[in-house]
Amino acid sequence: MDTQKMKDLIRKFNVCIERNKDYQAYSDFKEGVNKGLDIAKYTFEDNLEKLSLSDLDDNPAEKIRGLENNFNQLLDGITLSKKPNISEQRLDGVYTGFEKSKKIFKEFITESFPLENT
Repeated sequence: MDTQKMKDLIRKFNVCIERNKDYQAYSDFKEGVNKGLDIAKYTFEDNLEKLSLSDLDDNPAEKIRGLENNFNQLLDGITLSKKPNISEQRLDGVYTGFEKSKKIFKEFITESFPLENT
């Protein structure tokens, strides 16, 4: 995949993530959700080449499911430890942000690579 297409995909995904943030986060939980969304955004950017979006021509529906699974596994592989200055609510919010970002990614990938027969 060429560099410009990768930059465009990253920009589009970042816009999707930013649209789903709560900019009036007034609790540790909501701040954690925003942090989880940020982590997902950076995870996508750092691992875009590994996700292999260029092979979508061979069985696109299966490839999209594979991309979703790969992205979900990347997020599921992130473990955060409880630190003294991070509340349990914020930590829960981060994991909720991960789950929210999985749904955002599914919508993003489906819109970016629409299936012809659906």
